[in-house]
Amino acid sequence: MYFSICFDFMRLDTRNLVELNVETFDKDYQTDSYFYNCFIRSIDGKSHCWVRGKVFINPDKNKKSYHFDYENQPYEKFITGYDKDGNEILQDCKKEDGKHFVLTYFKKEVLDKYYNDPVKYKVDGWRVSSNFFSLKIDNNVENYVPVFLIELGMLPHKEQLHWKQYNISPQGGISGTYYKTMIEGSWVEHPETPDLFFKHKYKQFNSRWEKEFGWKFYKPLAKQDEHIFTSLHLPTSNNVKSFCEQILSLTKLTIDRLNEKELEKNPLAVDGDKGIAKLEKFLKSKDIVLPDMILFLKTLWDLRSGLLSHSFSNANKACKKAIKYFNFREDNYVEVATDIFTKSIFTLHTLENRLLKYKMQTA
Repeated sequence: MYFSICFDFMRLDTRNLVELNVETFDKDYQTDSYFYNCFIRSIDGKSHCWVRGKVFINPDKNKKSYHFDYENQPYEKFITGYDKDGNEILQDCKKEDGKHFVLTYFKKEVLDKYYNDPVKYKVDGWRVSSNFFSLKIDNNVENYVPVFLIELGMLPHKEQLHWKQYNISPQGGISGTYYKTMIEGSWVEHPETPDLFFKHKYKQFNSRWEKEFGWKFYKPLAKQDEHIFTSLHLPTSNNVKSFCEQILSLTKLTIDRLNEKELEKNPLAVDGDKGIAKLEKFLKSKDIVLPDMILFLKTLWDLRSGLLSHSFSNANKACKKAIKYFNFREDNYVEVATDIFTKSIFTLHTLENRLLKYKMQTA
């Protein structure tokens, strides 16, 4: 690649050119590898000097090519459809005419590598990115990940191989959110999947709450814990380890981060109350009673306690009730996690609607 260095230096002096014993000047300097201009002038009795230009550094043709050399790097083949006999069609991901809207699909597990290393990678509804690559994806579908074929050609070959092992047969297309955003170029208010929508709503709710009440409903995470939010996602398979990790993270962001110091500032507060009890009395002090929401939060806390004590079984009575409440089976961890994320979204909606409505009525 060619490398361009642009420079722009300016110096001002309160003295005029006569005092500096300098004359006006304006000259260009140019060779095959650089160009710059230097000029000196007087402005309102002051002196002004400016040097600006560019230096071009040519690529070293003798050096080994890197994965950024898109012309020469390998391009893996991915499944893009079926032929007339029902056999899978494989196409390479090199950017070529006729491939711009060709889709290929992947298991959700393809994202685990990136979710599990939130310091190095970032995953949202639209892309997977790091310091070295950025891949546009549609992460707004619950059961699979659609990607436009030629986008994979922007990945280093090693990353292409990672995606290839999770490649699956054609599915049901892209999400409405992705279509409106990436194809139509329209602004979409929020992502579609419960995990991404929860993260969007969580930030929006906390920001609006602080604006209205002057304090954050959920205390911010410490810098070293920000990965908890970044890596939060629905489990990609019925894996109990992944389920436990994500539910613990969700509980840390909600119940553990309740701003108890502010919530206890109400006439019904009693010494010894903990997080959910403080929230319940805070609501009651404003004549708001939400038994279903409080039951959900208490049950989620019981589930969290069972996970932390490694008693995710019928041996723990509180956890046993939580298992019944969330309708656990051995094969429905993703379904249960989706339900918990959805109920957490409803919790944010309820708090926002009821408490902001209360403030408007009392204003």
